[in-house]
Amino acid sequence: MILPKFSVRQDNDRVYVTIHVAHVRTTSIELDIDGDQLKFSASPYYLRLTFPGKVVEDEDSNAKFDAGTGDILVTLSKQTPGEHFENLDLLTSLLATRREQANVATNAARPLIEEIGTVDNSGGIDELLERARIDEDFDWEMPQQLDLGELQVGSAKYGFNQQYTGYLTHVHSTANEINEVVDPDHSTPDSRRQHRIACENAKFDQEYYMENYLNDEDIQPLIKHPLSTDTLLDPEFTATEQQTMVNLPSKTLLISNKQAVYLGMVDLLFAYSLELRSHLGELTIESAWAIGAVSSTLSNLEQFSTLRETCVASYRRGLAYTLYRHWDLCERAMDDVRVICQNGRRAILKVFLDLKRVFDEHDVYYVYSKLFLDDYCVWLQVGASDEVLKSLADKLAHIEVEQEEVEWDLDALEDRVLMSSDSEAEEEEKEEEQEAQEEPTRRPLIEML
Repeated sequence: MILPKFSVRQDNDRVYVTIHVAHVRTTSIELDIDGDQLKFSASPYYLRLTFPGKVVEDEDSNAKFDAGTGDILVTLSKQTPGEHFENLDLLTSLLATRREQANVATNAARPLIEEIGTVDNSGGIDELLERARIDEDFDWEMPQQLDLGELQVGSAKYGFNQQYTGYLTHVHSTANEINEVVDPDHSTPDSRRQHRIACENAKFDQEYYMENYLNDEDIQPLIKHPLSTDTLLDPEFTATEQQTMVNLPSKTLLISNKQAVYLGMVDLLFAYSLELRSHLGELTIESAWAIGAVSSTLSNLEQFSTLRETCVASYRRGLAYTLYRHWDLCERAMDDVRVICQNGRRAILKVFLDLKRVFDEHDVYYVYSKLFLDDYCVWLQVGASDEVLKSLADKLAHIEVEQEEVEWDLDALEDRVLMSSDSEAEEEEKEEEQEAQEEPTRRPLIEML
């Protein structure tokens, strides 16, 4: 069966579903209303939607077929007039079954992604998440120790929720300039982290940093550029974005480390925000590489344990791999991440749909959509918690990354720049004074007699 294109909207008393089906016979159309579900079939199309509330089939309900456009407009009355159905434009969540929606609502960890492995709640993450839903008191600094003992050589897992393997077997024979892992399918989380840090240390350029620190005329406008909050406060999904959500893979997943998923999201949001801010709100043809290079999640298949280490790694890569390498620019980008998280999963989903578009359009880097972005786009609709995201935003508002934490002695570099600048200024001033003293006294053209 084929899943048709569809859209959903509502007013105070009704829900309107527009279903696009080409070249079907009206006699083959079947509609079934069952509480919170609408089932539609018209060979070869089939659609099942599960709404956040119940609908009824009454005298105001109807279905109209426009043969010219191939659209069927289904009008359904709400069982409780005036009730607002949340997130009707998160189309993937509407495609979930009742069981899947119930499991998400009760934090039973069955969002619409592929089920791989077993649940590991030994760290108490479920309890922390549940507490975060109630009082936003998530312990973002609680370390999540990786179990390296079960990892066998040649069976390395990476990607969203560490559930993929084999995708990067031949990565070095492609033009993939994002990946820094030497042998992804024979790596361990610890080896990837050590190699990432070594790559960052080798990549950091003291002269580049000092030059950007001293001559920041081009960087200050980027720092001062306002973040567009219009789409964040009430993001409207375009028709293309809605179709992207419909086309996302429908699989189920048991997330084994929820905190790591949230922290990977922060890492990706930072890389996206820094790239967007570096070009005054625009993305470029090089943005896929630039975002991937800054993101530890993509470039080194990193899985973070605490928010602080996530932020430190983001700053390190923001100062080593970008066009503009400035501490204040990194701080501004991290504040953008806070604002996006504060506005909830709809705003974050908007960002991740854009990330998916950027990587999907690249001949090589599309693999990162398969490994991370597709699943993040689904998880944000059916698994992420707005309460947890708000607690994360609150933590980001209070966390301060110190320059000493990046381990590159940035204070000393900045002092060297300032001292050198002062010395040059003093030298220029002395030269000007000397030139003024050596200048001969000019005689007037006509002498007074």
